[in-house]
Amino acid sequence: MVRKASKSLALFLLSSSLIGAEADQRAGEYQVKAAFLYNFAKYVQWPADAQAVQTGTFVITVLGNDPFGPSLDETLRGKTIDRLKVVVRRASTAEELRASQIVFISASERGQLPVILKRLEGAPTLTVAEMDDFAERGGVIGFRMDGDRVRLDINPSAAARARLRISSELLKLARIVGAGAQG
Repeated sequence: MVRKASKSLALFLLSSSLIGAEADQRAGEYQVKAAFLYNFAKYVQWPADAQAVQTGTFVITVLGNDPFGPSLDETLRGKTIDRLKVVVRRASTAEELRASQIVFISASERGQLPVILKRLEGAPTLTVAEMDDFAERGGVIGFRMDGDRVRLDINPSAAARARLRISSELLKLARIVGAGAQG
């Protein structure tokens, strides 16, 4: 799947990262993170042999305890990515992840992270989490909070191992970690 980056990404991500004072902060945070998950798909290129092309669906899976509540389903309802229907799934084990294009790994799975990443090794799967040092530990994109703003850490080496190409537009908005990060 190939997605074209647009100049509006920076504006979207910047405006989406602001959490309204009148909204419940936790619900607002996860609405923003749900929007990020959807928009990541627009700025990542999956290999031509990715399963989504064969199944006609683009699967976003939450592994472990779901912090999103209804936000993820509401945000993604009726959405498509490259004409593929977006499907949200929940999983409790790493064995259920192979058909996923994006996997959000819940903090509840922190102790199992090495096993999960090993299980996904070589699969064209964008891994995302909000654990401390997630991207440094081999995940592709880590969420971190900076005050009331959602920030990103991206590990391009982990993306390359998953055969994913991240748009330079998205990389510009993140702190780059792992091999190739500039100190």
